[in-house]
Amino acid sequence: MISVECFGSSSLGNCYRLKSSVNGDEILVDIGLPFKVIQRACRYNFMHLNGILITHQHGDHSRSVSDWLQLGHKVYMTKDTAQAVHALDARTWIEIIPKKTFKVGIFTVLPFELEHDVPNVGFLITDGEEKLLYITDTYYCRYTFKDVDHILVECNHSYEILKNRVYDDELSKQRMERLVKSHFALENVIKFLQSMDLSKCKDIHLIHLSNENSNEAEFKKAVQAATGKLVIVHQEKG
Repeated sequence: MISVECFGSSSLGNCYRLKSSVNGDEILVDIGLPFKVIQRACRYNFMHLNGILITHQHGDHSRSVSDWLQLGHKVYMTKDTAQAVHALDARTWIEIIPKKTFKVGIFTVLPFELEHDVPNVGFLITDGEEKLLYITDTYYCRYTFKDVDHILVECNHSYEILKNRVYDDELSKQRMERLVKSHFALENVIKFLQSMDLSKCKDIHLIHLSNENSNEAEFKKAVQAATGKLVIVHQEKG
């Protein structure tokens, strides 16, 4: 079984800890918070941490990468991301190649491309007993998945909220267009989830909600109605 802990889920910083009940192995997915914040969240215990997966270069997903590398932790990222965060000379970064699986402790990880304004990947992760899907910072996913037990998916905004905020002069059209072309909208999240076989799915985690362009209660209700699954929302100010 794979358990999920959220340490941050907003434009201020994203970080999640995944733990396998098979043998206690752990990985971090995205490290967009200061190292000391993550250290406290982990209770200063990294004995079971096997590695860190980074989706892309933006600071709210990679902020503390240099600290982790300096301490000798294995950090997995694409070459584009490593170059952008100036990690190419570090000894403990490991290159991710989309659609090429790799092992991190007990976990097997399949990275795949996502659609963002910089190179970005999602992850399909298994510990041999369960599968977890992680998707963030994308406006579209070209792939579909089956036999997934847990889904962590960005649900950043809704088209309706964006249009209303533009109409009320609270949001510029340029900003709206940037969001639409780089982040997952509620409407597209629902279409994506409905394209999947959710028969094994135990829970859906909505992550990276915009503080201004989302509505936690409405998003949770809409996804639950569309999927019939337990929906957990992770939202923080930012």
